Parts: sequence; structure tokens; C-alpha cells
Amino acid sequence: ICPRNKCPGSLTPADHGRLEENHYRLLYKADLPSELRAEEHTAQIDSDLARERQDRFKGGSIHLLSSSTTFEIGVDLGDLEVVFLRNVPPEPFNYTQRAGRAGRREGRTGLALTYCRRNPHDLYHYEDPSGRVIEGEIQPPRLRMTNEKIILRHVAAVALSSFFKRNGERFSDVRTLVGSWGGPGAVSDLKRFCEDNQALRDSLRLIVPPEMHDRVGLGNDEWIEEVAGSNRRFAMAEHEVCEDFRRIQEIIEDLVRERPAGWNTKAGQLERRAETIAAESTLEFLSRKAIIPKYGFPVDVVELDTRPQQRNRSGVSLQRDLSQAIAEYAPGGKVVANKKEWESCGVKTVAGKQFPVRYYRYDHARNFEQWTEGDDRAPQTGRKYLEPVFGFVTPLFDKPKEPRGRAQRLYTTRPFFPGFDVSPPERRTLSGVTVTPAVPGRLVILCEGRDMAGFHICRTCGRHVTKRQGTHETPEKAQCDGTLEWFSLGHELVTDVVRIRFPHLMEEWDAYSLAYAVLLGAADTMEVPDVDLNVTITGGDAPNEAAIVLYDNVPGGAGLVAQLEDERVFRRMMDKARVRLHGDCGCDSSCYGCLRSYRNQFAHPYLDRNKALGFLEAALSKAVS
Repeated sequence: ICPRNKCPGSLTPADHGRLEENHYRLLYKADLPSELRAEEHTAQIDSDLARERQDRFKGGSIHLLSSSTTFEIGVDLGDLEVVFLRNVPPEPFNYTQRAGRAGRREGRTGLALTYCRRNPHDLYHYEDPSGRVIEGEIQPPRLRMTNEKIILRHVAAVALSSFFKRNGERFSDVRTLVGSWGGPGAVSDLKRFCEDNQALRDSLRLIVPPEMHDRVGLGNDEWIEEVAGSNRRFAMAEHEVCEDFRRIQEIIEDLVRERPAGWNTKAGQLERRAETIAAESTLEFLSRKAIIPKYGFPVDVVELDTRPQQRNRSGVSLQRDLSQAIAEYAPGGKVVANKKEWESCGVKTVAGKQFPVRYYRYDHARNFEQWTEGDDRAPQTGRKYLEPVFGFVTPLFDKPKEPRGRAQRLYTTRPFFPGFDVSPPERRTLSGVTVTPAVPGRLVILCEGRDMAGFHICRTCGRHVTKRQGTHETPEKAQCDGTLEWFSLGHELVTDVVRIRFPHLMEEWDAYSLAYAVLLGAADTMEVPDVDLNVTITGGDAPNEAAIVLYDNVPGGAGLVAQLEDERVFRRMMDKARVRLHGDCGCDSSCYGCLRSYRNQFAHPYLDRNKALGFLEAALSKAVS
């Protein structure tokens, strides 16, 4: 019997002897499981469900586990035999950790199979997998002790640890932490605890590097405002969670009073949601809201709040760095997690808090200007962006859909450089180009929608759409009287930047081609994934001239671009960029084997490796002469 439905072919007798070693015949006769169960184990899954799946995988009831770096370190899976890697890991130590999950028992063979995608990183390592990956040199880890944001996260952790030692009853869950939903006291109590606390101050001064004491406020107690100030992360998180709880209670009261169809079921879902909010462990809450350090030290983190969607827990925790969230959670954006498709329907609003809004404009050389809303200097008409600092929401009560395929990424982001945060030091000439040494600079990451059409967002309820509507519903399915305004979505990032000026660099797309070559050369030189760095262009010293801005893709900086101040390191970066452009990808202008990536889709039709190569070789030849 042919297993294919409505097959137009005919069955014919076959020689059994000829099929003795046939692969499919052997599979049919093999004693294989009647089903193959696959599950997800990533940072998108909440911690309880992740632990449960890990145990079931070790026990054999889950046969295939699709994992992220959550399984890279410190996990012993017993008799695991096979690891598939869907792309080349960033560095050799990542490969060692991931491949090392298999074959850990005596007498067991481990198989690690790596799939290489057609992007510059994977293709580079595919050319020499043994030398660059399997036997690749593992660089000692670099730790930069001068990132203010990460230091302040540790300061908050030390202060909270001392606070909970004295107030142990506040540590169990969010309900006990805030004390009262109507008048929360966690932040104010912490602030009083820190004031005039000499023992705590002495502990912090021992922990924080001496050169950072003044910068984080340990010299004059400004650190207390950083940890427990009214506009700082802890206070914002406390205000947000209390507003979430109160809003749920208000909706329940409306349902009980109006009694629409299905009101009882919806009220029950909301009550369970309220209890979930109240019963979340204090440690999980502080970590989830990035008040204290967590794995990977994420800094500007927001969440797609899934809210009451179905009877059972959603099992997901959809957190993203804000610079990534403004593209993934923009109108129409969908993500797949825990075998469900989740769609954002609005930016999250919090009563009593406003979104940061800026007007902006830029020219073809990417000279970028911005103004705070209300500034008299701001243009009367023009583009503006909203920073969704509270994250995004899914529609209330809507169940997530079954995904029909991989979630499509609709939008990308573009970085812009308004300028340095401090006066830049004296420029230097390195390898034939003019370089400004690494100093803090401000980047604005924008998602402007398709064809820069932007989005329409209601500041009252947060609803976002791609096309203006006469009337609209709130994410809670009620009619809203607010106005849908035109916005881009944006995020401001302060980090270390290096400005590089090549002679005679005038055309915008020539500048972008050269910029992405420099980015890849820098990533190869520092032996880090290219996503740890990013690049944009800005105006040069003369009219219509362009310059390149290379920066650490981490708020506060990671000490990467600072390495380029060493002339030998800078020269290696230039040489490796030239090697990249001389590669054997064979394209006429650009492809994923040389300059293209997901991040620079806006420039794909215009990137030209040959033009970038011309600028590099001209600079290097000038340096030699």
C-alpha cells in the first residue's frame, strides 16, 4: 500500500535481496519509539517549566530538546549521545561546551553535527572547522570593571541582600515585598534602610573598584538615589507590578457588575493571573526586572506580557533587550515560544507614567538631531519616536495561535549617532585613517517600520497598528477615545564608541559598505561574535563627508572598541577586513558571505565589497608609504 494520499504512481514488485540494506526498509523494521517528542528549553520558557523539561529529557520521556545557551554550561545529561548545532557557535569555547553535552559516560560515543548558515561568521569557520572551531584557541575571558550600569546592578544586589537579612519576611514573594498594592513600600523602605548605613556603605566601597566610587555615587551617597530613586528601575518595577495587580482587580469588578457572556470564566482567569503576580518569588521578580544581576547581564530589558490567555499557565517569559524588542514586538510582529505563536497588540501603559518621546531628523550623511517633546527648538512637524520602556502586551483573553511556520521578522532596526556624551580626546592617525579614541557616546536605535512608514500608537491605551484607524479597541477589548499618533519605536543607548574617518569617503552607501567591513574585521580581530559590536555612519569633518562609528553593542560598554587604541590591534582589524573583502564568495557586489547580515537588510541592494576594498587598500598603502 502506498502511504502517499492519491498517489498517481503504480506499485511494482521489488527484489527483496536488492532491498536488504535499503535505508528506509531498515528504519521500518527497527524498534524505534512510536513517537518522537520534542520540546523547547530556552530563556523564553519560565524557570519551573524548564526544570521540569530537563528532568523529563534525562528520564527519556522527551526525546529531542531544542535549546539555547541555557544548556551550554553546568548541565550533565547523562547518556546523551547526539548534539545538533543549528549554526556555528560564536567562539571555540562555546563549541566545546555545547558539543561536550554528549558522550559523557564511559563507553558512550558522542556525535556533534554543526550546520553552517550562509553568513560571514559561519562561512569563515566552515573554511577551517578544525583549526578555527574544534581545535581553536580559547581566549581568556575579558571582564571590564568600569561599566556603570552593571556596577549599579551589583550595588542594588548588595543593598537588597542586606535589607532582606534584616527584613526576612519581605523576601518570600512579591505580595510581601511591596506590602500594599495601593501604597507599596518596598522602594521607600529600602531607601530608608540605606540612608546613614555606614556598614553597608563600607561593604560597597570594598566591592566597587576605587576608580568607580565617585562615578557611581559612593563618595556622596548618590548611589542611594540610583538604587532606590523614584525614577530608577526598582521604583518603576514596583509601580508597574502594583498597577498590573490593580488593573486586574478593576477588570474583575467590571465583569462581575456587567456580567457579559463568559464573564465567570474570564474572571477566574484574571483571579489566577492576579495570584500569579502576587505569588512570584521576590528573587525571580528582581531578576526578571533586571534590578539585580542575572545570566548574561542584560541591561535594558522589556517583556511581552502574555497576560491571561488560557486556563493553563503560558509557560513563557518573553523578555528581550529593548533594542531588539522594538523590532520583534512592533505591530504585526509575532514570536513562537512553547509551540505557540504570540503576537504583540500594543505597548504597555502604566498609570501615572509617560513614555519618553523625542522628535528627530537626519540627512543622507546620517547627521542625526533630536529634541525632547516640548522643546521650543523642536520642529513643528516631523518624525518622532516613542521609547516603550514598559514593554509590550498581547490581547487580553486571546489564546495564542498554533504556528504555521517560523515566525517572520517583519522589521529591522537602524542605529544613529547623535554625538559623544563627553568631549572626545585628541584624534590619532592609525593605518592611514583618523581615529577618535573610545569614549562614551549616545546611540539611538530606531525601528521605522516598512519603507520608513512608522506605526500608529495610542498613548492612552497603548494600542499599536500599522495603519491609522477611525476608532480602535484597547488591548483589553474596550473602546478607546484616545488618538492614534504616528511614531517610530526607539531606544537610546550610551556605550563606548570609536569614530573612524577615511579620506574622501563621501557617498552614503560607500560609507555603509566600508563600515560593515570594518565591523567584521574588528569582530575577527577581537575574536568575538559580530553581534557584540555594531556600526553606523555619521557626518565627517567636511560638508557631505561621512565617518564610521564603531561601538560596543552593550549599554555602558564592554571594553571591546577600546582595544582599537592599540595601533597593532587597529592594523590587524584593517588587514582582516581586507581579507574578508578578498574572500572567495564570488559575488559581484555583496552577499551573506561577505558584507550582508540580517541587521543591515536596509542596505543590501547598495553594499559593495569592491568599493569598500578600494578605501581600505588606499588607507593601508598610505600608511605604508
